[in-house]
Amino acid sequence: MNIFPPLEQKLDPFKFYATMRKSNPIAYDDKNKLWGVFRYYDVQSILGDYTHFSSKPPIPSPQKGKQLQEESRQVTFSRPSLLKSDPPYHRILRGVIASAFTPMAIARLESRIEDVANHLIDKVIKNGRMDLISDLAYPLPVTVIAELLGVPVEDRNIFQVWADKLVSSAGGELNEESDSTKNLITIQSEMDEYFGPIIDKRSRDPHQDLISNLIKAEADGNHLNKEEILAFCTLLLLAGHVTTVNLIGNAVLSLLQYQEQFALLKRDASYSLLPSVIEETLRYRSPVQAVFRITDRGAKVAEQPIEPGQGVIVWLGSANHDEKVFPNPDRFDISRSPHGHSHVGFGNGIHFCLGAPLARLEGKLALKVVLERLKNLQFDYKQDSDLEGLPQNIQPLRSIFFHGVSALPLKFS
Repeated sequence: MNIFPPLEQKLDPFKFYATMRKSNPIAYDDKNKLWGVFRYYDVQSILGDYTHFSSKPPIPSPQKGKQLQEESRQVTFSRPSLLKSDPPYHRILRGVIASAFTPMAIARLESRIEDVANHLIDKVIKNGRMDLISDLAYPLPVTVIAELLGVPVEDRNIFQVWADKLVSSAGGELNEESDSTKNLITIQSEMDEYFGPIIDKRSRDPHQDLISNLIKAEADGNHLNKEEILAFCTLLLLAGHVTTVNLIGNAVLSLLQYQEQFALLKRDASYSLLPSVIEETLRYRSPVQAVFRITDRGAKVAEQPIEPGQGVIVWLGSANHDEKVFPNPDRFDISRSPHGHSHVGFGNGIHFCLGAPLARLEGKLALKVVLERLKNLQFDYKQDSDLEGLPQNIQPLRSIFFHGVSALPLKFS
């Protein structure tokens, strides 16, 4: 049983998910030796059960899903981090980081994020054309994260080079000898060499930046060591960058695909539905489609036994389209009524995304600037596709975990 959507359905895996929820909601992939879980409540249960489903799996052997093994390295790298740990260590680590990475601290970035977005639009507005990904969605979070960490202005080009390599590696060939894997090892080494001296300097002379806050942060008597701060800097560039790029890109993609929803958004001059657009994008085109867990001990999911040491792909993208939870799930609906359930686009349980407030804020402000400054926005593609409302040449990311497009050419007045 294949638990992965066909390559030709990368932009629209929802029919595949629906078939799996109906016929094989908990399926075993013999080829990759992995389980796939597709229903909302089963997904939610696994994400909330760290005692049976661990986030710090051993490196899988090649026969247990080589692509998963290598892409997992892209997401987590090699050292312990928030993504790759269980309690009690995870609880300690998250507590200390959360004390420095607060929603209030993120909210103070609002005016700066909007300024950066406007500056990026200034560069392209006279052309009447842009690639949303390379011109806005991509550089915006890179700039914000660099400033958040306190990267000197003259060094931000280095930061952008790392982000370039991360994005290209996320879509490259995935095996132990591939350029993608070598790139990731190089990036981690380069970032350690760069941030190590900065951490040492901030320890002696704190500044008003996140690294200084992480050094002095404390929760229940615990502090972060240098390795843990290095791991967070690397994780923030990947988790805080790639997912936000996809959130912005997927939001505009969905609005242009569903013109009646775009019209509904623009009808209110204050754009009061912008927060709803972000939440519906997180549900409808979840930037992260899946996460990986491994059974720490014998477990059951909806009466299906899973043996200790077996890998599980938890399909967030399918859970967010579960018809038993979300009415008309395959409809992009920015005025979707609250229904007592929330999407799992940012995960669930102890691993709920710590950077969710920052991603939501960046997504909302990027869309606000686009709406205010770019009129008659439309795809700059030939309008012909197997997918209703989408251009024929649009290219999805080549990734198991991430969902988005590699480019999104637009035209406007």
